[in-house]
Amino acid sequence: MSVSTASSEAQARMRDDGVAGLDSSRLVESDIASAAARVRGAENINPGADRMAKALARAFELWRDRDYARRREAIAAIARSAGYSVAMLENSIDALLKPFTSDALKSIAARVSSSGGIDRPRTVGFIAAGNVTGAGMHEIAIALVAGAGVVVKTASAEPIFFAEFARTLAEIDRDARARIEVFHWSRARADLTAALIANCERVVAYGDDLTIESLHNRPNMIGFGSRVSAAVVTPGAINPPRIDRVAELLARDVALFEQLGCLSLHHVFVVSHTGDAARDLAIRMSAALERMGKSMPPAKIPLRDAAEIRGLRERARWRRIAGEPVELFEGDRLEWTVVSELRPGSFEVSPGFRTVHVTGVRDLGEFRDCLAGVLGRIEAMAVAGDESEAADIGATVQAIGIPYVCAPGEMQSPPLDWRHGGGGFIDMMVGAR
Repeated sequence: MSVSTASSEAQARMRDDGVAGLDSSRLVESDIASAAARVRGAENINPGADRMAKALARAFELWRDRDYARRREAIAAIARSAGYSVAMLENSIDALLKPFTSDALKSIAARVSSSGGIDRPRTVGFIAAGNVTGAGMHEIAIALVAGAGVVVKTASAEPIFFAEFARTLAEIDRDARARIEVFHWSRARADLTAALIANCERVVAYGDDLTIESLHNRPNMIGFGSRVSAAVVTPGAINPPRIDRVAELLARDVALFEQLGCLSLHHVFVVSHTGDAARDLAIRMSAALERMGKSMPPAKIPLRDAAEIRGLRERARWRRIAGEPVELFEGDRLEWTVVSELRPGSFEVSPGFRTVHVTGVRDLGEFRDCLAGVLGRIEAMAVAGDESEAADIGATVQAIGIPYVCAPGEMQSPPLDWRHGGGGFIDMMVGAR
């Protein structure tokens, strides 16, 4: 944006590149209203879907380079602030940005161009979550290519990533950059959040269910609340040497973003007529997580989450003492935890920070029964098996409404046209296929 259209007071609160500075204490409601008006007014210089796709493709290309200074500095700052390791964030950001290729962005631009009759919102506000760096990038990129002006409220716990990405976009194409404003304020500033909702035609919110529930009584709100992801491993994938690679990739799906996002792996189901297969995979995943702790050191775990992990471990121990077929594998200092169960039960939602359940099931019927308590909340399913098994299970999980089915190791890299949360947002912006 050009800050010449903002008030002098607003200019004092903004950096010269149009991205809000890190001190949000002086922001007032009129600043948010002005930002929404600016990105809406920028449609007069709208670069168009193709040019926006090209500018974004170049920005993503830069951010996929680990030596790109803006990325390197942003990751270092986020790691210091959140207690994450730089190596974990590097690998996680690599996975996040993988789908944003030039071809994928061009495909979205083509869909925009061929669906001109859609009544798209001119302004979209985003309320980002602080648990996963870059969460929401799919929707933000789609909105920009579709010609919407975007106002992003970053989480107060992580105000860095989107602001720095917007600065990259500004350096590439000032007209493209005019379509996005980035701010941050704390949850306590309900006045600023209300101003965002009031001044954008649509607002997309990310966070846990309580956060979404507190906002979702607005008619222009789209909420992405608490979601979970899982994996299923079939007999074709449990024979050596393939099982070692599957275990390594599933461990990666657990470790990225410290298992705090909607695409993070919580529970692995192993289809086998013997319980040994689930235990064997749990042992191999434990070894992989132990190795990963050296190449991607784990985060400093907040006290509440550490208490949950300790509680989970103790329950597993007591269940084993009581004679249940449960086995606990654990790293030092809560670094990782794997709970292996030889009989099916309900889906277990992990407390995060590299904590995962591995359960044996005899067939797809038992597998579906295990998912009953979380149907409608599963965002992704990794499937490992031979070609025919993967096809059968892929059809099963798609039939029960899971938006993203992938191979192990790919859970954090859904395609750009991923039907996140059922696809309502992408359909609104570019049209249903």
